[in-house]
Amino acid sequence: PETRWLEGSGLELRDGVVCDATCAAAPGIYAVGDVCRWYNPIFEEEMRVEHWTNVIHQSRHVARNLLAEPGEARPFASVPYVWSDQYDASIQSLGHPTADNEVEVLHGSLESLEFVAGYQRNGIIVGGLTFNMPQQLSSYRPLIEQRTPWAAVLEHARSMG
Repeated sequence: PETRWLEGSGLELRDGVVCDATCAAAPGIYAVGDVCRWYNPIFEEEMRVEHWTNVIHQSRHVARNLLAEPGEARPFASVPYVWSDQYDASIQSLGHPTADNEVEVLHGSLESLEFVAGYQRNGIIVGGLTFNMPQQLSSYRPLIEQRTPWAAVLEHARSMG
């Protein structure tokens, strides 16, 4: 994101404006959207999300934090969701899947081009990706929010058929 205009401002800049879990970059200064690099307590790491769905939720959360009493700002604990329709393909991603995660197809198959894949890190679900099976993905959001162990995720997938 474009942050050159903030150089020399005293804010930490590192692939965006570095913020704490509440999206504060400094006392009384918040960032949202593509420029905000915040600590997400669900994934226990900093992240930056470049999708309009994130900025909607993040800006509402930051508005509440701006209106909160001193010391009452709440962390922005969010499960990112992004989607794209590419010709006849519907692609949706939930959570924070990365290339270093272990990946397993939970529903459908790669060959059929209809599947839901789950992503885990250290035995905990961190994301899901669907290709032409969007109706299956939403049930994984609470599992990601609750940092569900992978064995329970597999049981959930089996129970869905």
